[in-house]
Amino acid sequence: MGSLEKIPIIIKACNECGLSRNTIYRWKKEDEKFREKMDKAIEMGEINVSEVTHLNYYSLINKGYWPAIKYHLTHSPTRQEKSIIQMLDKETEKQREILEKWRNGNIEEAKKRRAEEESKEA
Repeated sequence: MGSLEKIPIIIKACNECGLSRNTIYRWKKEDEKFREKMDKAIEMGEINVSEVTHLNYYSLINKGYWPAIKYHLTHSPTRQEKSIIQMLDKETEKQREILEKWRNGNIEEAKKRRAEEESKEA
């Protein structure tokens, strides 16, 4: 049960304790106390995995990892955060266009596009 409390994957727990899935499921079907303990262990495992997931998610945000920040802001209810996302996405798209022109050998066109964007900002 300790394995299920860490990671709620039955086959993994079976492999760790040397029992087959069939045995575990038979015990679960036949023994109410075993079923309750197993269900509780799986529930605890799901909570633990969720907490680890959130910890890693917020760690990525703190490190400045843009996809995690964007995901958080996109799924946040505030308008201010959504407008920031839209603004940053537009900036990123403009930068991609300029970079693509540069890569394709359209250096003069890329410089022109960048100058246009800078004059709009001024």
